[in-house]
Amino acid sequence: RRLLIAHAVVACERNNPRTLPQMVAEEFCVWYDVVKQSWRPGSQDGADSRWPRIGELVGRSAINGTVCDGYGSRQFGERAGRVPCAQCPGDPYKRDTWSVLQCSSTPLVPISQRISPAWRPLSVLGSAPRGVLLVVSDHNNHGLFAQVERVLNQLHLAAERGLTPHVFLGHKVFNAPDACDVGENQYYESGRGHNVWDYYFEPVSEYTTGAATLGGRPVRLFSASVEDARRYAIRTAGDAVTSYFEFKRYSEELHAIRTRVRAFGAKLVGTWLRVKPALRTEAAELLQRWRSSLPPGGRLLGVHARGTDKAAHPKFPLERFFAPIDGFLAAHPGSRILLATDDARYHAALQKRYPGAILSRGSGYATRNVVRDPALSRHAKGADAVMDALLLAHSDYLLKGTSALSEFSLWLSPRLAAAHLDLQIEGEAAASPAYTSRVPVWAGGEAVVPLPSPAVALAELDRLRAPSPPAGVSPPPSLPTGEAEAPHGHGGRRRGGGGGGG
Repeated sequence: RRLLIAHAVVACERNNPRTLPQMVAEEFCVWYDVVKQSWRPGSQDGADSRWPRIGELVGRSAINGTVCDGYGSRQFGERAGRVPCAQCPGDPYKRDTWSVLQCSSTPLVPISQRISPAWRPLSVLGSAPRGVLLVVSDHNNHGLFAQVERVLNQLHLAAERGLTPHVFLGHKVFNAPDACDVGENQYYESGRGHNVWDYYFEPVSEYTTGAATLGGRPVRLFSASVEDARRYAIRTAGDAVTSYFEFKRYSEELHAIRTRVRAFGAKLVGTWLRVKPALRTEAAELLQRWRSSLPPGGRLLGVHARGTDKAAHPKFPLERFFAPIDGFLAAHPGSRILLATDDARYHAALQKRYPGAILSRGSGYATRNVVRDPALSRHAKGADAVMDALLLAHSDYLLKGTSALSEFSLWLSPRLAAAHLDLQIEGEAAASPAYTSRVPVWAGGEAVVPLPSPAVALAELDRLRAPSPPAGVSPPPSLPTGEAEAPHGHGGRRRGGGGGGG
């Protein structure tokens, strides 16, 4: 086992010495094969046993030098060195088997599974296996809450299919090594641990990385297409978690979609996601201090001004916040602005316009892109993001644009779904009755939006301080033979396999 792992690590360092991330002590960078599987026939998806696409992780004895490594080059022969990749073919699930490079403190696949699943003997499998879904990030440019968004859709898939989820956001994102968007997770930091999820959130199940068994049963480790997890949520729940909605059109139908998606996100967050106690405690202490400083009738107006890394939807002028902020402060004298921004220029501009009214944990970053700036502490910027989301979730009303961070605040605090204003909406959409009827009177609209009472705000703080209940629901100890939602090998029943497990 040690020889196999050492070979993989040495090969990675030798073939890509300048582009492979520096490994921490006891970190193994290992190639794995992902073998495409088929779901057991007779599941809720009928005869379509190929979808959602899923594969089982097995170990390789060496690097795969025929594909790109995520940094724009590949090995071309043992002595020829590395050559640039000419193209990025993309979708790995169009193949029966593909390879991925992952770095972790312990191998993801136990020694009993580091052989081809097509000929694993019955003695290795033992009792009926337990299916574990490795919940991953698939893009090296995603912000922390864009990753959380994709995690939630995969958690829904795991629950629906009877698989135990295990969130692993490792040093390298999980994608086909020849895909354009593979590379490092921008929140991984050497010395902080091998799993970014564990920096900020509690585990979603009792499974631990690399464990050979779970509940006394051997483990089979699966990975599903992240895009298919999104499509599967739409098919089975009617909606998938997303942070991006249309902003140039607005109608009652589009508003209903937003409302449903946010309710679905809130349900999944309530079921699965638990922020680390230290972060929740810090947020509660700040909120207690800020609320205690308000005069009678004073409120906390949440403002999320995303700046440096906003790309998928365009940035809008900071001035768009001014009129609704002015209206809120006039309607609620003594209120303060709970500001969250990644942009130091935005923070300075709002401080100048509203002297003495700004409450914030930080002052933003002087950078063009907070996600990819190598000068920033990866762990710290992630902690800042989680703290901003927690604080915004406890504001009385929220002004925001398109952002996974502030959407997460709405999932944490579902009451904000009816107590926020999306300033990303523009043009004809901003003039539509479906939008203006929901804009508060103090912001120039028609709606009278009730704000939470002080008692509600205090109760929310108490919940923030309280110990979190366990994440998720415990899967059944066994699943009926023949009806288990466990994948089978791509070619049907495996030789000596003995059937899958939940």
